[in-house]
Order: sequence, then C-alpha cells, then structure tokens
Amino acid sequence: MTAQTFFTIPNRPIILSCVAVLSLLLSIPSWGEAEEPVETLPVVTVEGKKIENIDIVKEEIARRPASTILIPEKQIKESRAFNLTDVLQFAPGVRFQSRFGADEGQFQIRGTSLRNNFHHRGINILINGIYFGDADGFSDFESIDLQAYERIEVYKGANALRYGANTIGGAINFVPRTGYNASILQTRLMGGSFGMYSGQVSSGQVTEPFKVGTMDTTADYYISASGNHQDGFQDNSQQARGRLNANFGFQIGDHQEVRAYILGAVVSESLPGSITLEQMESNRKQANSLGGISPFACGPNEPCKYGRYYNLIRAGVAYRNEFAAHQYFEIIPYYSYQYLDHPIFQTIQQDNYNVGGEIRYGNTHSILGHENFFIIGHQPRYADTNQLRFVNNRGKRGIQTQNLSLETTTFGTYLENQFSVTNDFLLIAGGRWDYSIRQGRNQLFSPFTGALTSSRNDVRQFNAITPKAGFVYRTTPTSQIYGNVSRGYEPPINIELTSSINPDGSIPTSAFIDLDAQRAWQFELGTRGTTADNRFSWDLTAFNLEMQKEILASNINNQSTYQNARGTRHTGIEAGGTMVVAHGLLAPGPKGQSDMITVRTAYTWSLFKFTDDVNSGGAGGVPTALVAKDGNRVPGAPEHYLNGEVRYDHPAGFWIAPNFEWVLAGYFVDNANTAKNPAYFLVNLKAGYNYSKNLSFFAEGRNLSNQTYAGAVVVNDSLNRYFNPGQGISGFGGVEWKFN
Repeated sequence: MTAQTFFTIPNRPIILSCVAVLSLLLSIPSWGEAEEPVETLPVVTVEGKKIENIDIVKEEIARRPASTILIPEKQIKESRAFNLTDVLQFAPGVRFQSRFGADEGQFQIRGTSLRNNFHHRGINILINGIYFGDADGFSDFESIDLQAYERIEVYKGANALRYGANTIGGAINFVPRTGYNASILQTRLMGGSFGMYSGQVSSGQVTEPFKVGTMDTTADYYISASGNHQDGFQDNSQQARGRLNANFGFQIGDHQEVRAYILGAVVSESLPGSITLEQMESNRKQANSLGGISPFACGPNEPCKYGRYYNLIRAGVAYRNEFAAHQYFEIIPYYSYQYLDHPIFQTIQQDNYNVGGEIRYGNTHSILGHENFFIIGHQPRYADTNQLRFVNNRGKRGIQTQNLSLETTTFGTYLENQFSVTNDFLLIAGGRWDYSIRQGRNQLFSPFTGALTSSRNDVRQFNAITPKAGFVYRTTPTSQIYGNVSRGYEPPINIELTSSINPDGSIPTSAFIDLDAQRAWQFELGTRGTTADNRFSWDLTAFNLEMQKEILASNINNQSTYQNARGTRHTGIEAGGTMVVAHGLLAPGPKGQSDMITVRTAYTWSLFKFTDDVNSGGAGGVPTALVAKDGNRVPGAPEHYLNGEVRYDHPAGFWIAPNFEWVLAGYFVDNANTAKNPAYFLVNLKAGYNYSKNLSFFAEGRNLSNQTYAGAVVVNDSLNRYFNPGQGISGFGGVEWKFN
C-alpha cells in the first residue's frame, strides 16, 4: 500500500466559520553565548513591527506570568532536528518521546495528555500563531519539518490564553524563517543509523523597496523543501517524509504587513506497534505479533501491514494593520485538506477538511499614566470529516464496515489586560469562552456480509468560560517572580467520542459515547532570570492542577475506550538552568575569544494521582470493575526525570557536548498500578564544527551504552502491550552550507 503522490483539493464547497528546588534549565538563547537578561516589562510597541518579530516575542514572554520556553534557531540547528525529542530534551515539564524513532510520539506537558496512545491531543500546535490541528483538537507532528523553523515557543498550561486555554496542557508554536533571517541558498544533509538519511534545501530573500500606490513596500519570501527516510530500528518501522514550507510577506508602508503561508506534506510510515515487556527484553526489534480480538480485526502489525499514509496541504494568511497610534488588528484565516489511508486492525480511509482563523485587536494606550496592554480576539474553526473503514485483509481493503461523517464547529473568544501597577509590578487578568458543537452520523456494516447493521446520529455541545489572573514582579533588573491562577477546559476529540463502547459497558445507541470534557484549576508560582554577570540563568516553577473528569484511555470488557475520572491531581516542580563554569582552559584570551565550559540541566518532578475511585461497567451485563483506586498514580509519566549536559566550546569553532537522560525510577503504565515501565539511563554525545559562518558540521551518538528501554508507552493496553522500544546504539552526522 502506498501513499498518493499528488495533493487533492476538494471542489465541493466548505462552510466557512467566520461567523523546583532543584536542578536547572530554561532556554538560554544559545550555547557559547551569555544568557540575555530578562526583559524589563515595557509595553509592546506595535508601530512598524513585523508579525513574527522576535523582539515582540521576548517582551511578551517577559510579561507572561507563567513558565514559557523559547528554543532558538541555534539549538535546533545543532541537533538532528529529526523529531521533537531532539529539541525539547532540556525543557522541564515538557516531555516528548518518539514511538519508533519517528516524529510521531507521546507528548505531554504537566501530564495533561497521557491518554494519547497514538497521535496527539491535549496541547495546541500552532504555526506562527496560526492554529495547526483539526477543529476538535486532534493533530500530529509528521507534517512539521523542524529544519524550516527559526524558533519554537512552548506555553505551558492553561495560562496561555490566546494559544492554549482550550487545552489544559498549553501550546507549542513553531515560527518559520522568513526572508529577513534566511540565506538566499541553504542546504542541509544528514545520515545515520537504521538507514536514516535526510536532505533539505531552502532559500529566502528580501526585495528592494517598491511602491504600492503611494506606500513604500518591501517583499520577502522563504521556501524550504525537504525529504527523509529511515529503514527503522524495529521490524515494520520504515518511514518516509516529503515536506514543503513556504511563506511570502509584504511590508506595506510603516503599519501594515501581509504574510501568506503554505505547508505541504506526503507522509508514509509503517507501524511496528507496541509490545509486551517480555517481548522487549527478549527481542526489542520485533513488531507487535499478538493477534486481534475478533475474527474480522487483523492482528499482528507486520503481516497485516499496519501503516499510515497521508497527503496534506495547508494555506493561511496573516494580515496586520497598525491603524492608529497604540492600536492594531490582525486577521488570520487558514484552510487545510488531508487524505489519509491507514491500515491498522481495520483499514481507514479519510478525507478531512478544516477551515478557520482568528481576528484580534490590541491596544497599548496608557491608563492614568500607567502602561497598559489590552487584547481581545475571536477564533472560529470548522471541520468536515468523512471516514470509511474496511476489513484489513493483510494490507488490502476488504468488506466495508463503517461510513462515518463528522462536523465540528468551534468558537473561542478571549480577552486579556496587562496593567503595570509600578515599573516593576505587572498584573494580568483575562478570560476565555469556548463553545464547540459536534455532529456525527455513524453507519456500521457487517464485516462478513457488508449489510448495514446500524445507523446512529448524535449532536453534542461543549461550553465553558475559563478565567485567569496572574502577576509578574521584577526583583532585580535581570530576574522576576511570577504566578497565576487559571481555569482550563478541554472537550474530548472526535476519535474519543466515536469509540465503540460506553464507560458503563453498554453499546452506544448514538454516534458518540458518554464522555465529558475535562476541567482543571491551575496554580503556578515561579522565578526566572539571570545573574548580574550573565553567567547563570534559571527558571524554577511549582504547579498544581486540580482536575475534574480527566479523560482516561481505558478498557471495558476487553475493549479499548475512553472514560472520565472523577478527580485527579497533577502536582510538580520544573527546574532548569544554565551556567558558564569556566573560561580560558585550553584557549586563554579575552571573553568571547577564549574557550568555555557550560553546564545545563533540566529536572521535572511529577506527582499525578487519582483523588477518587474510578469504576467502569454496570450496564448490559458487564460487571462493575474498579479501574483505579483513590491514591493510585495516573499512568504514563515518570515521577523524576533528569537531563544534564556538559559542553565545551573552542573559539576555533569546535564544540562537544556529552549529555544524559535519566528516568530515576520505574513508573506505572496502567490505572490499576500493576505494571511498570522500568527506569533507564541513556548516555548521548553531540559534537560540531563551525568551519565558517557558511559551513558547519554536526554529529551525534545516541544511547551509547545500548540500553534496552521504552521511552514512550501505551497506557492501559488490554493485552499488556505497553512498550514502544527506544532505538539502540546509533550515530548520525550532517553538514549544513549556506550562501548569503
């Protein structure tokens, strides 16, 4: 089974929805450079700024009353940039673990999306602030090429009002390069273990000014094309990607900008599946070989040719107009289409259309002589999904078993005000209203005869107001303390609502199962900053999430489904920092021309617990069962997670950085707390050589002790297939060249 080779744009109309005690890291702007001091809380001045301007971002982060991470281009460039594990390793409180060496993985912030046993939910993904996922909150990472992005911003928790308040986990924003910060020609080539190779070519440039009417105008462009392939570490884990990223901008006069974005991807991947602990310890390279649970469900992954193949095209436009002093508005529409061919236990064929956008207004007029920043915005989204499902006849489509139609309409309206009480003390207050309608029609057919057996319809509505309040206090010119209280609200995604069995064990009589949205109150307090000499930077945060109706991946009567917990509590400490420990050891000289040793570390303590019993069954002859006891751990995340690195930089351009990843103790992978993922300790090594400003080399060795471990897990699997084996000892190398 192969992926389609051309994108298909639908010609039927689409409805437009306009209407830390404790260790140390946060993002240091780059290795080998002193940390920049924390910004000093000025109100953002919007006149003449470009939409993606980095200075605006730094000022906004300094004014945010929560832990936020900025990963700069250099940190992306000096990694494999193959998946998010490569760039998020030193982000405390954030954990991405690849499932089989690919860019699809288990991604969670503060434990709020541990149910994502496949693909992604619970954290908003954005491309330069433009929403990337489906209207219901479902998304994936396979289309995102890290090599095309200038920086990555991580907004933890529900305090990210514009970006992440409708997901309790927060948001991650990928900001692409533009003609203003790209080379006219740049290439990057990389190869390594398990048949991995990749290549990228990109170009960006700014034009000479020209006239549009009476206004001076400057245009720029950035285009990146890339492809990669890997044979894979496990059986049946071959991967291939082809991706295009482009944006075109026009700076019109001093106060207007238009930027268009295009993203395209062709994704092809075989799926090895998860395996049991015994299988992993005996042969970690094997694919899942356990059979299915019914005579019409294809079981073992390799003979059944489990895989995922899709084409995606996406386009968006961002228009910004600073129409008056201290005032601006932005209009940001987008559209995407995805065709999916997905042979798993059955074969899924899906057409998925998404359209949406954002309108927002900002005002920075002072109030009674005090600096003030007010923003209000509206985010409409609409999705139309059509899904057919067939018996998987060893990779070929058999009898049709399902015809599913889903429509999702979502509206989010937010407002926030930042008021400077003094030059050092900032108060933030805001709120958000989210409203979502889900409509579904689910027709089911006999897997033996193809005859229609049932037709179910349903409409669900989810509606919530989520307030927030916080403060930022500047304790020194280069440090702050901050805190917030935020409410989060997250409806279930459609793939959860369309499960085949209700939490009470009954078969649904409508298109959706009985599943509610999860909610939480978040409390956060932290400090960030640098020392006066810029040698040490830190970010230390403590948080507590009091969650109601957390959505769990569960098993009822040996069938996978989803249910709500009564109450859970997510408590944690996130601590990170960077320190320059020595200068001039082997290459003495003035600062900036001597060698340097830098240490960085990131530690996360996570205590996620059930605060009430969780039961299932009780209907249709299914006996009541205790799913989780009060006090059990919510499965899927280690309690103690530590990363550390020592880096040596030589002024000639050479650098080397051994690092480690350490899960200090085993952690539970099921709600009953009967099975654990063992602890592990990985040793890695990075090195590079910047021959000139236009030519650089990169190499990395991973899992150098060749440890058998599972970085990602599948929680609550009915056949104890909890483990996605991590790759064994491996090496990778690459070269990047650019012409200015």
